[in-house]
Amino acid sequence: MPTPPGRPLRRPGTAVGLAAVLLGLTYGYDGTAMAGAQILVTEVFHLSPFEQGTLYAGPVIGLMAGTVLAGRLSDAAGRRGALALAAAVCSLTTVVSALSVNPVMLVGTRAVLGMTMGVLIVVAPILFAESVRTAIRGRVAVLYQCATAGGCAATYFVSYLLAGGGHWRVMLVVPALCAAAAAVSLLRLPETPGWHLAKGRPDRAAEAARVLALDGPEPVSAPEAPSAAAPAKGRMAELFGPTYRRLTLFVVTLGFLVQITGISAIGYFSPRIFQRMGYEGNFSLLMLPGLIQLLSAVAALVCAVAIDRVSRRAALLTGTGLMTAGHLLLVGVFAEFLPASAGLLGLAVFAIGFNAGFGALIWVFAAEGFPGRLRGAGASAMLLANLGANLIIAQFFLSALSALGGTATFCLLLAVNVAAWCYVYLQVPDTTGRTLAEIEAYWVNGRRWNGPGSDPGPAPGATTRAAAGEGDRLRDGPP
Repeated sequence: MPTPPGRPLRRPGTAVGLAAVLLGLTYGYDGTAMAGAQILVTEVFHLSPFEQGTLYAGPVIGLMAGTVLAGRLSDAAGRRGALALAAAVCSLTTVVSALSVNPVMLVGTRAVLGMTMGVLIVVAPILFAESVRTAIRGRVAVLYQCATAGGCAATYFVSYLLAGGGHWRVMLVVPALCAAAAAVSLLRLPETPGWHLAKGRPDRAAEAARVLALDGPEPVSAPEAPSAAAPAKGRMAELFGPTYRRLTLFVVTLGFLVQITGISAIGYFSPRIFQRMGYEGNFSLLMLPGLIQLLSAVAALVCAVAIDRVSRRAALLTGTGLMTAGHLLLVGVFAEFLPASAGLLGLAVFAIGFNAGFGALIWVFAAEGFPGRLRGAGASAMLLANLGANLIIAQFFLSALSALGGTATFCLLLAVNVAAWCYVYLQVPDTTGRTLAEIEAYWVNGRRWNGPGSDPGPAPGATTRAAAGEGDRLRDGPP
């Protein structure tokens, strides 16, 4: 049941963190469940190659639809309400999907699951950003990524254990348990203070802040403050207006880079990549990808512990650099300069770098800069770019691997990763220790901290960060 109004949670950070872990496990497992079940499903339903493709296309189309709906659903039902509804529908639909009697039913239910995942990955980071103190905001967001990587790893391990018995329905039904647990955990949380402020309800925002043990909700900047009579609603068109255009283009570019650098290729086609490098057998094709995902989860966990103690910009640069190094190792293997074992290392280094950088922080950047009424729409815009790049990789990676060969394909991905590192170096600010209001002001003021007269450098100085941290402590209370 929801927490009674005005009664603070005993450990609010833990309650939000638990919801983050359960939501991440749901997304990670459900997003990759078909990777382990596809071979068995193909045999049962006698699928053609085109029909096999729809097993991936259906959820991606659903994801796109979910991201479009997520902003409006989040604004109408609230952050917690939208997530609880998505988790409940996900749990029910996952069970129905596992009971599919024909390919049409399977693809249709997977598309609905994709819609719930679209809502989840857009709204969850907003809930985290608005429900915890600044001191632990990054840590909770990275816990979500850590759990996502753990869910991906669990997919491969469970699939390996069940593949011999042909239990593809069991493989698909597991995330229903995670989704149901996530829905229950969300009921313990109040609606976020930021959502109440965006709706023009300062009294209810203050009440939610007390329940979450915050000193007070972060204020909406004066020009954007909604009135109680006509609360402002986030609109995609406003994102590209003069006030937020720079921030929107920034998060959209980051969203595109997250996928175009190759994480979808690793997630979808690791067995094919291992085959191309000379690996064979069920252990190599299922367990090795699972081990890589497990390493990714460990990397995300380390990042969760350290993220609020180190520069987010430095973490992103380091992660992108590791991704580039992983692709360089793969180029060496396919060019026969290195042994096949270096390819396993390359995939692992790439996955670790992704989870320590882009995977850990992209949603933090997407949720931080926009005012409350636009966070859902801003995250949706970023995710649409992300999914567009996802479709490009999903559609053309195997074709490129077959037509161009491994060396040329991974040289292209290597070049993209170098470009991504350069973009991060030149464009990404350091938001470590900054309040949501300070970050919004940075973008509104033309990428300048503390007003128009400040230097617009990519990262604030140590003194500025210390002052911001002191301000956070005054607002949020003792850490």
